[in-house]
Amino acid sequence: MLSPLRSFSLQNAQLFVYVCSMVKENQQQESMMKKVGLVIGIALALFIVVNKAEAQEKNVFLYGDVETVSGDVYTGFIRWGDDEVYWVELLNAKKTSNDFLKFLSTSEIEALAEQSGENSWLGIDLGVLSIWEDKLSRTNHQFDTRFGDIVSIEPTGRSRARIRIKNGVIIEVAGEGYSDIGGEVKVLDKELGEVSLKWSRIERVSFKEAPQNATNAFGSPIYGTVDAGRKGTFTGLIQWDVDERFLDEVLDGEERGDDREIPFSSIRSIEKDRNGVLVTLNSGRELALSGSNDVNDENRGIVVFDPEVGRVLIPWRDFRTADLSPQSFTGLSYTDFPVSEGLSGTVKTIDGNEYSGLLVYDLDESWEFEILDGRDDKVEFDIPFRNVSSIVPKNYNYSMVTLKNGRSLLIGDERDVTSANDGILVFVSKNEEPVYIKWAKIDEIAFN
Repeated sequence: MLSPLRSFSLQNAQLFVYVCSMVKENQQQESMMKKVGLVIGIALALFIVVNKAEAQEKNVFLYGDVETVSGDVYTGFIRWGDDEVYWVELLNAKKTSNDFLKFLSTSEIEALAEQSGENSWLGIDLGVLSIWEDKLSRTNHQFDTRFGDIVSIEPTGRSRARIRIKNGVIIEVAGEGYSDIGGEVKVLDKELGEVSLKWSRIERVSFKEAPQNATNAFGSPIYGTVDAGRKGTFTGLIQWDVDERFLDEVLDGEERGDDREIPFSSIRSIEKDRNGVLVTLNSGRELALSGSNDVNDENRGIVVFDPEVGRVLIPWRDFRTADLSPQSFTGLSYTDFPVSEGLSGTVKTIDGNEYSGLLVYDLDESWEFEILDGRDDKVEFDIPFRNVSSIVPKNYNYSMVTLKNGRSLLIGDERDVTSANDGILVFVSKNEEPVYIKWAKIDEIAFN
């Protein structure tokens, strides 16, 4: 997805065309070249300023209406539980069924059961695939998606919900073991201030883009670039120690035995230095901090929401530096999340065959809004399939994942990218049964 600084608004496009026409009309008039150059310079400056303003106006925070069972409606910025506040953050839950298993034969399902060690599959009526009835761990797939892809969430029980996606798809989920289903929802109502609502009181949460004049009271986000050494650099919204995410929050530490609490708004950069960090302030002043889990190996990690990658959790061991200096802020707003049309592409097998069509990945994920999980050693990646260009299995434990921006990641550990993957369904034609390809037979998956 192109960032706002790389896209033309109508005004900017008209300005650009006007400048180009002036250059063409005057290209043979040497006396006019200085004037044209001046106009071009002004135009480019305006282009940068206008786009920068547009980028900063984009609202990265959750916003919408929360309707209660009693009919009350609260409108404003939303904090999901005690954590999520951004459109790029993930809602985690568990899918309650897997409809795609009906396309497999009895022998194929039995083979998957043997692979997973689940002998209980053999006595199951294969026409009933709800995990509430068969209790089979292989059908118990996690559901992850970014809040920006969701239209509404309706509680259907103490720890269950019905989630409607922008493309109209409705997914029923359960929340046992996850904090995102069944918890409280906070709303910064424009008239009442912060309102906390228990799950049992909520009828529906409907998400939408915040008005341009809406002021978010949660805080201004921490944004910057984090260097993870050989694992790469990542730019986007930042959560420090998987916790602090706003500029008015503080970095704790000790300097020569004295306690320091430095607002992130005052920090230009943070560099790991032996058993602590070297902090450079916006003024250029430097402080060496240690003695707290914010600045030593007790840190739980730095999360970066990189729009071209996804959610990246960098453990302290791999952290090198964080550049928080002022820069163009280009986070994703609600309208930046497009309507998903379905995963599609070509699967090449080790036998030399190719199958193209709609894809169901791991017998489970079928939409661009769903998430591919994997790790590069201890660095964790949650990548929207929308950002993935191709996947090449390398061995039992790792796959090479190439992103739409050309970046390649060798990741493993999670079932999405290892031999634990249940394989791919390819719907070559709507009039034919899909082709089932086992993970061990896949040479490459190229997404459209």
